[in-house]
Amino acid sequence: MENGFRGYHPFVQFFYYICVGTLAFYFKHPIFLATACLLVVFVNLTHDYGKALRQWIPGLLVMSVFIIVLNPFLVSRGTNILFYFRGKQVTLEATMYGIVMALSIAIILIMFISFNLILNGNRFLYIFSRILPRTAFLMMLSIRFVPLLRRRLSEINAVQRIRGVSVTEGSIRARAKAGMLTTQILLTWSLEEAIQTADSMKARGYGIGKKTAYIPFRMEKRDWSWLLALALLFLICLAGGFLGYGKIIIYPELGTLQFYLLDWVLYGCMIILYSFPLIVEGREQLKWISLK
Repeated sequence: MENGFRGYHPFVQFFYYICVGTLAFYFKHPIFLATACLLVVFVNLTHDYGKALRQWIPGLLVMSVFIIVLNPFLVSRGTNILFYFRGKQVTLEATMYGIVMALSIAIILIMFISFNLILNGNRFLYIFSRILPRTAFLMMLSIRFVPLLRRRLSEINAVQRIRGVSVTEGSIRARAKAGMLTTQILLTWSLEEAIQTADSMKARGYGIGKKTAYIPFRMEKRDWSWLLALALLFLICLAGGFLGYGKIIIYPELGTLQFYLLDWVLYGCMIILYSFPLIVEGREQLKWISLK
């Protein structure tokens, strides 16, 4: 039996990720987004102590810096000019928009790292299998495809290094030949396993008759309570954002970062919503400590 955030019903977990992804692009305030980004990082740390996140940190940093630096040189909108580059103005507004956009994309990517760890194949299929069984199955395979290929590629490279074949050493021709050999092994391995999986599914009668779940998830009282709480917080955030709070005016002139009363209310609601896994895991830790 799983405890903490993993122990909740898949519908509650899925709704949480829907809220996180929606608010990441709904709020256009750097303080809101920076706080949300920090919270989803902490959420990932509670899953596997950041093991999966550490693999993506270099790429996330490069992507964020690239967006923040490149956007002001591509977009010249704004009234607060920082400097000129080859006769083209670089504005504060374009820089701020690049920061906001980079934070939003970073939140989404970090959220999907957590998504892959929590909503595994059985849980994902349970959510969509009754409505779109084939589409859900294809989506599950797509989500699993990239990390699976990365893991297999690392295993192949480890074996090839023992045989003296490496894609990082030797001449360009030798490295290209080693890379093509590695790719051939990877594709052959993946296609062979795909055929075996398809034959196994056909032999077991997949797609014949009514779809049943491998694990019968049931909505408990705590699941309904948190689902209603998340829905209420999400609606408050949507209503406040619709009224213009939780956002700043970037174009044509950068607005103030000052918080008004309703901004603080939305800020608190957003923190509670994003911290749902942290609250659950923290409560589990306190229970464990009290039982010692």
